[in-house]
Amino acid sequence: MKPHDLDIDMTSLGATTTLGEPLLRKACVIRADLGPALEFVTVQGHVRSMFPIVGGEARGIGWRGRILPGGADFAIRLPDGSYAVEARYCFELEDGTPVMVTNAGKMVPQADGSFKGRTRATLETPDGPYRRLGDAVYFGTALAEADDVDHVFIELWEAPI
Repeated sequence: MKPHDLDIDMTSLGATTTLGEPLLRKACVIRADLGPALEFVTVQGHVRSMFPIVGGEARGIGWRGRILPGGADFAIRLPDGSYAVEARYCFELEDGTPVMVTNAGKMVPQADGSFKGRTRATLETPDGPYRRLGDAVYFGTALAEADDVDHVFIELWEAPI
């Protein structure tokens, strides 16, 4: 059997059932406001980048939050011009609930000068009314538009179990 056959699932490896294709539903949208980037070539020979996150906004169903300054997106520029990224930052919901975000993946340059990305994310929350945000599994899409060095736009998609 070839790995790209459409009829492959976990039962082909011995499981008694398959869970099927995961369903995704949009969980939130985020605009991260960026400060001036820092880039340098390391002694290991790769380009390390740090994109400070100085603010922004997050919106989900039934909640809104503001991104707190102090986070950053730490990246390594890969030989093909793409970036391996890992962002860590906090936002605060309108009721004061803190949410810690870790979002990692890859941003790929596009012909128009923008970068499009795919990520995986975790949200850490205190116990309480927003616990579900911390219990979910997220996949993300990210967009850094051409000629806009001040923002990155993110959509997080929840994969319910």
